[in-house]
Amino acid sequence: MSFQYKQDRYGTYGGLSIGPDNLVEADAIIQGVPFESGTSGKKGTSFAIDSLRQICGDIQLISRRGVSITDMKICDIGNVPVFPLDSEATRNSIEKSMKFLCSKTSAPIITIGGDHSITYPEIKGLSPTGTIGIVWFDAHRDLLNEMLSSPFSHGSSLRRSIELDAVDPRNVLLVGTRYIEPEEQEFVDKEGINELTQAKLEDAENPRKLVKNKIGEIIPRVDHFFVSIDIDCLDPAYAPGTGTPVGGGMTTSQLMNYIWDIPASIRALDIVEVSPPLDVSGITLKVVLALLTEVLAKMKLQ
Repeated sequence: MSFQYKQDRYGTYGGLSIGPDNLVEADAIIQGVPFESGTSGKKGTSFAIDSLRQICGDIQLISRRGVSITDMKICDIGNVPVFPLDSEATRNSIEKSMKFLCSKTSAPIITIGGDHSITYPEIKGLSPTGTIGIVWFDAHRDLLNEMLSSPFSHGSSLRRSIELDAVDPRNVLLVGTRYIEPEEQEFVDKEGINELTQAKLEDAENPRKLVKNKIGEIIPRVDHFFVSIDIDCLDPAYAPGTGTPVGGGMTTSQLMNYIWDIPASIRALDIVEVSPPLDVSGITLKVVLALLTEVLAKMKLQ
């Protein structure tokens, strides 16, 4: 099985990067998906991955918890081919990439979008490997059956993912949600989806323990975990560079802690909805770079 990537990588990830020819040696894989045709908000997410590559030489090599990633081998495989005017072809391309990577390595896969519509084909590509638990950090639920007259927009990505045989709604956890659609509320209640809204987290005496315990309930029922981070889960004060910001969100520090508190190995993770043209002084890109340090450090220890 083979797959052709667009090799337009820029940075070195602090000297950790190895070439795609060394895929089997990698401790983590990074791929870009610069696709934004599934968004209902302002554009710009297609610029995220290459903007990140341009500054990735500045990545911190020691996490906030003192875990060094200097001995990790990070393989930036390049960009998955996308087709702005053909969403179906793009979904097929993303799915094929995930299947290819899963067939070549057991290293965790990190995908940088792109809008949140890319997550469904990512999960679909992972699904042949076993049952999947999903942790979904987002201001929105993304459970609409249709948005923009399409069942595959960024507002329907989790809805489509739950329809996969590998995903049971009871094995899905929404974290930090605060933009509530009536249709989605009915679906959450009907399907038994786990949800920790931002309000619930703020009202809890120990929100970190709450997140950890909820994920702990899912662990025995799944083979893998997929973590999706929509950058708008953060309050716009911390991540202004996104097309659909919602006030009243979590802090960067809180998100980092929740990631560390996931008591399971992460098979794949994505960071989506980052829009450099909407950013202020590069704040959001720097947040993503800091998140990558924490994610890689956690993956090193899992």
